[in-house]
Amino acid sequence: MNDARNNPLALHPDSAVDNQRETVLIDHLTQVLADRLADRSGAPHKPPWTPRDHVVVGVLPAVAVPPRHLSAPDEATADPSRRPVESLRGTQAPPVLALDFRVRTIPGRRTAQLAVHCRFALYLEDIASYAEHMEYLRGDEGPSGAQARPGELLGVWRRHDVHVPDLVIEVPLGEGDLDPHALSEAQQVLDRAVRRAVDAHFARPEARRPLTAGPQSRQGRRRRNVLPAEAMADEEAFHHHVAALLDRDAAPCAPQLVLSAHAQALDGGDHLIRVSLHNQSDTAQSDWQDLSVYDCRFAVLPGDGISIVPQRFHLAPCDYRLEELAEVIGRGTGCAAVTHGVGLRTETLPVHVQRTVVPRQAGVRHPRWRELADDPTPILDSVEVAMARYAREFAAACRTAQQLPHHKAIEADRAQFDDEARRFGLGRECLDLDPDLKHAFQLANEVFARVNDGRTYDSWRLFQLVYIVSHLPALAVREHPQRADLRAELDHTDVLWFPAGGGKTEAYLGLILTAMFYDRLRGKHAGVTAWLRFPLRMLSVQQLDRTLRMLIAAEELRVECRIGSPHDDPFALGYLAGGTGSPNDLHWDGGWWRGWEPEAAATRAGTFAEDHLRDRLVITCPYCERDSVRLRLDTDAVRLHHECAACQRILPLHVSDVEVYRTLPAIVISTVDKLTGHSWFPEFTAFQHGPKHRCAEHGYFSFPRFGVCSAGRDHCTAPKGGYPAARPIKDPVPALTVQDEMHLLKEELGAFNAHYEGMIAELQSGAGSGLPSKVLGASATIEQYQDQLRQLYGRRPRAFPAPGWKLGESFYTTTRPDLRRVHIGVLPHKRRKADVAAIVQGELLTEIARLQEEPKALRERLALHGLPDSDLPRLLFPYEVSLAYVNSKQHGTQLDEELGQLSDDLQHAGLDRVEHAVLTGEVPVPDLAAAIARVQREHLDTPRGERLRALVGTSVLSHGVDLERLNLLVLAGMPPTAADYIQVTARAGRTHAGLVVTVYDPVSRRERSMFSNFLSYHRLLDRMVTPVPVNKYAYFAARRTLPGIVLALLHDAARDPALKPPPEGADYSKDFKRWWSAQRPLLDPWLERRIPACYRERVEGVNGRGLENDLVERIMETWRQEERPNLNKGAEERRTAYLFLQQPLTSFRDIDKSTSFQSLTSSQDAFKALATNTADSKGGEDEPQP
Repeated sequence: MNDARNNPLALHPDSAVDNQRETVLIDHLTQVLADRLADRSGAPHKPPWTPRDHVVVGVLPAVAVPPRHLSAPDEATADPSRRPVESLRGTQAPPVLALDFRVRTIPGRRTAQLAVHCRFALYLEDIASYAEHMEYLRGDEGPSGAQARPGELLGVWRRHDVHVPDLVIEVPLGEGDLDPHALSEAQQVLDRAVRRAVDAHFARPEARRPLTAGPQSRQGRRRRNVLPAEAMADEEAFHHHVAALLDRDAAPCAPQLVLSAHAQALDGGDHLIRVSLHNQSDTAQSDWQDLSVYDCRFAVLPGDGISIVPQRFHLAPCDYRLEELAEVIGRGTGCAAVTHGVGLRTETLPVHVQRTVVPRQAGVRHPRWRELADDPTPILDSVEVAMARYAREFAAACRTAQQLPHHKAIEADRAQFDDEARRFGLGRECLDLDPDLKHAFQLANEVFARVNDGRTYDSWRLFQLVYIVSHLPALAVREHPQRADLRAELDHTDVLWFPAGGGKTEAYLGLILTAMFYDRLRGKHAGVTAWLRFPLRMLSVQQLDRTLRMLIAAEELRVECRIGSPHDDPFALGYLAGGTGSPNDLHWDGGWWRGWEPEAAATRAGTFAEDHLRDRLVITCPYCERDSVRLRLDTDAVRLHHECAACQRILPLHVSDVEVYRTLPAIVISTVDKLTGHSWFPEFTAFQHGPKHRCAEHGYFSFPRFGVCSAGRDHCTAPKGGYPAARPIKDPVPALTVQDEMHLLKEELGAFNAHYEGMIAELQSGAGSGLPSKVLGASATIEQYQDQLRQLYGRRPRAFPAPGWKLGESFYTTTRPDLRRVHIGVLPHKRRKADVAAIVQGELLTEIARLQEEPKALRERLALHGLPDSDLPRLLFPYEVSLAYVNSKQHGTQLDEELGQLSDDLQHAGLDRVEHAVLTGEVPVPDLAAAIARVQREHLDTPRGERLRALVGTSVLSHGVDLERLNLLVLAGMPPTAADYIQVTARAGRTHAGLVVTVYDPVSRRERSMFSNFLSYHRLLDRMVTPVPVNKYAYFAARRTLPGIVLALLHDAARDPALKPPPEGADYSKDFKRWWSAQRPLLDPWLERRIPACYRERVEGVNGRGLENDLVERIMETWRQEERPNLNKGAEERRTAYLFLQQPLTSFRDIDKSTSFQSLTSSQDAFKALATNTADSKGGEDEPQP
């Protein structure tokens, strides 16, 4: 029934040879999974194997029909063949295989003739041999127990494949129910085929039947199917007892597989036809047979005068590029509907192939970093010419579409590309305008050339180069603020929207490096140039490592080129995460940090480095490439260093929050909730104003405490005459703010972030040059991004790059036939999703290990396609590591246990143990770093039993993880959203072709629907993403952010001499109260002006004025009537933060704390009933907890 023409894994002659070899391997693994999940190998199975426990797809089970006295009157008397399929459905999976499709017939036809081709498997038992009985009993009871007791007569299950072609049915197209005799002839053919298979099996003497009677039980009853103990004495006794007791008169039953079809009239004369197979066998018919039908498949072909008409997928977006993909041949139930010649067929293991998107040359000179570093003009000229040419082609496409419905849509896409060409031209103008900017751009290219020296790539992708050049005006404006066209670039928030693994990180790192060099060339000797933010736990240790390597190369180049003075701060990286990943403050314990005194004692004892091997964020030294980085506590400088024990170099990485404030590194990487630090840490004001003082030993600070720097009086003594003033930093506001994984800023997190982003913009407007940071975003999954960006940043939204007018083609990219990723869907019967995910991961791990030991099967497959079979270990090595993605920690624990058992089994079979790791949100960031580093550094020379070959992870691995060896991925259920699914599945197949197996939850209506629409869902995957829900106007969120924003404004006010602040600032209540009482006439109007600005849009007209005004009015009412009066209370609280009615947010996760509630007494019974029904509907499956 498989149509070779529709084989999605057929090799494409234009794909690369290496990719073809990988495709052959993935095709082999796909076949292995099909054999395991559907048992298609045909091999017999010894006890204790049973089909109901091992065949998990395409199953139509026998059903338990209630006794007649329990049935409703109409059901009791109804014809079984007319029983609705819906009445047979269970909670695990619908016991029906069906296709729904639209047909068009010749006018006047009263019936639709269809040909149905069925294929399925029956499982029937042979009597197990004496040796098989003994093997089973010894395994169960041990050697001494094999003959100690009576034993059941065991069977060997054999698969019987039944193929019933050309079942011709006539489906009435008129009104009324289907004539019960309309399908009778086809049904009789189907019944006879089933009966023949059963009779043929039981005609054989070795067929297992029940025994007439067994030994007596303790209750005095004779037990069927149990052999007496003496039957196990030897083989002769065994055969004697079996022959004597076997009930050869027992009549075997045949499963009642029913073929159904009916039609429903549609508008326009078409009809919707449903063809289905279901099993009406009653489990009560036989207690010794399996009446279920397995691995069911069927195809439907239209007869003469009938055609199957594609339908529109109901979730398909209105996009002119996707019109062909929006059509489906039909819809399946319990399966996917797949095209089969001129008809369609069921597919219980659907496969979708993603092709490879590659950079388009477009006549552009190869944008090599080295050439751009020497002279960027020739390459940039060729890009500008190519963009102009593409713009003309786009205009021609628009003219062709003038009379078509999508004319306005294609015009909008053309306008977006034209604007990109304009901005690229403006960026080039800035390079000519400012020699320092051009020099910085060249230096950034030199850094990329050095860092990637010796690798297989040496250039930008086209979109990366255009992205960087297009944003140069946002840097140039900081030296040329009089240029209105440059200033306008800061009024936009630009999101880089590109598929995961496509090079977004490198694109914005190239821009950041340019900004760093430009800052130093224009006289900014210190301070933060770029603030790179990630949502909460999604801060990637790989991106940290990548950024650190670029920064080190940039600093070496800066010194080499003598940029700036010897007294300028070196480029450094700040990791502002706090919590479990790194300490907030070295004085206090938190996470893995034990506090100053215990850690200082460990340093004196010489055990500090050994104690914290698991706490390193970086393991491999970027200077010497040895895995020798250790943590070292500098008790004099009060700093926590990453230092290489091999080359003795200290990495320019600051990992505690206080060190970031004291060093103001050029790049700061943080989680978004570190924005709340503006409320709790007054030293954050240096991000806008620069520092006031500099301690020669401990770095920058602005607010002394107890007369000393922020290192504390236990570590620092103020010099005579006080601390010197810090050298003023030119334009201290960071030039760039980059928000990665922007799609995750949603709901409460998005609302909180929106208010704090408004606060940051307001703080920046009153500092330095008054220019805000350029705000950039990056995401692989966005939909209707405009509203999200407007609410988050109050600026005009813009996305890059612009799409082309052809699917899979744009100015920047094209699609090659090379396979990038293969998706397989599994909807299991009876088994839970985590169970089947463990089976799939185990099969993949085992098969790769088998092929490494004996690659004969792979060699034969490669030879079949004329592909070289050399160097197979290197072909298999990138497929050693598999990741099982789970949505709950409980499922993670289960898969961890399964991998442990698999490891023991493989070791016993001589295939080496499986090293594995479980990585969830509770795992500290250093542990994540260690696991990732381990996968990266292990190679073929590492003994296989020592290599990390399996991972189990949650969403913590769904972003920013880029492992060349991770190409096998199994999902235990669907992630919550399409965006999450895209991010997760993008972990596999980034460098090599990847295989992704999604095990859907059979008890979830949502996931069953996704499985039925598997092919359409994956074809349109990028457009399945739902808009990000953000509501900055939610009063609850604004009420929660108000105290923190006011406190941050007060810290900022403490940097303004005109407001006469205390030198110690406003952090402590006694200092604040003294200032508040003395300068209230100055502070009140100052806050009345600045608080509203934090909640308003930054660019007028971006959001609705009514919503903006309403939010400001309500928040100011809360300030005036609740929070401001509360600041007048006595200074009994030590810190100012505790004077507020609501404590300022310490994290955007504060809202996640659970809140208890209780129903009214009269409603308790209803709540209990609802909870019980909900639990029952889940079939006992444990779902992820919020």
